[in-house]
Amino acid sequence: MNAARIGVLVLALVAAGIAAFLARGLVSSDESKQVAPKVVEAPTSEILVASDNIETGGRLTASNMKWQKWPDSAMNPVFITREKRSQALQSLDGAIARLPIVKGEPIVPDRLVWTKGKGLMSALLQPGMRAVAIRISPETSAGGFILPNDRVDVVLTGRSSGGSRNAVTAETIMRNVRILAIDQRFNEKEGGQVAMGKTATLELTPAQAELIAMAQEEGKLTLSLRGIGDKEIAGGDAADEVEGSVVHVVRFGQPQTVRVK
Repeated sequence: MNAARIGVLVLALVAAGIAAFLARGLVSSDESKQVAPKVVEAPTSEILVASDNIETGGRLTASNMKWQKWPDSAMNPVFITREKRSQALQSLDGAIARLPIVKGEPIVPDRLVWTKGKGLMSALLQPGMRAVAIRISPETSAGGFILPNDRVDVVLTGRSSGGSRNAVTAETIMRNVRILAIDQRFNEKEGGQVAMGKTATLELTPAQAELIAMAQEEGKLTLSLRGIGDKEIAGGDAADEVEGSVVHVVRFGQPQTVRVK
């Protein structure tokens, strides 16, 4: 191999090395110029939420409420926002929870009520409803497993007014009735599985309240506990579902039928 060919080979190798070095520099320069993707935070607003679990009948205070950011895309018009009600922590101090509110749940006005010096039970009643207490025992209240806010059917048992004095009748006079309280207890305490008491307070319409008052004088009332998801009337017929419940009473020695809607 002559000197000219050796010189050309050396020049080629040097040129290739320089080209590789320059290419590497360009790649490094491009990588250094790449900017990390910018994270765009979704727009939020501050709403009022519970900072602790609040039971039914619990009183709201500045210590169990707080402002928390909430995505605007998940906003609801019933939420209390800091923009519209900046003094809500102070103005809602002392309000009563009509229903349970869990930690982190937005506080909405429909779940609150002001007693204004009145009794708590009157504040927890739904509009147009009445609170009526009846006598109960473990035998007539599902062994004490009926708790406040459960739903029950009311069964009346008594002696028949017919020929046989020993004949006993039983009839469901009300269905899907809400339990407001057992004795003085109006919420389900944590860990409590039974509520033994002597009275149960029911949430009734005015007509149902009259019927219960008569039924307590005619016989014994038993509460039949309904399942959580039970929305249908078990064992009833179409007429009962539409027209209401009936109870047979005796007035001035004459049997009569009273129907309540």
